[in-house]
Amino acid sequence: MKYEKVMIALDGSEGSHQALQYGAELAKSTGSELTLAHVLAEPAYPLYGEGFTMAAYKGSVEQEVRDAAASEKGQGETLLEEARNTALHYTDHVKTKILEGDAAKSICDYAKVHDMDLIVMGSRGLSGLKRMVLGSVSQQVLSEAECPVLVTK
Repeated sequence: MKYEKVMIALDGSEGSHQALQYGAELAKSTGSELTLAHVLAEPAYPLYGEGFTMAAYKGSVEQEVRDAAASEKGQGETLLEEARNTALHYTDHVKTKILEGDAAKSICDYAKVHDMDLIVMGSRGLSGLKRMVLGSVSQQVLSEAECPVLVTK
């Protein structure tokens, strides 16, 4: 099978760095177009102590969420730019994309809409204990993606 469009999902973890290396090598050998994708974490609202009403803090809470989202987006853009610079050593056909929402669903939806031939991702990311209990993003992508998935170790 010829892989013409390959998506590499990146989260900044060691596993995603390995996925970048595998995906970039594959693109070099097959002439594939690479899409480097990063999913922004869903905004978390700060928790305040018992007895405080959200109405009293609505403006400051909204600002904290906006600031956190802007920081997250900036970190994602930096991650993708660094990954793009690495991938350009292998191929000239590199795109970057910031996605939002649930990581596995966002990756699978993007791959489907853009007719990706392959998704490459690391086996372990930066998801933490919550993902260990609920199942990793890579496991979810493996089960939900409509195209082949290469999970690197």
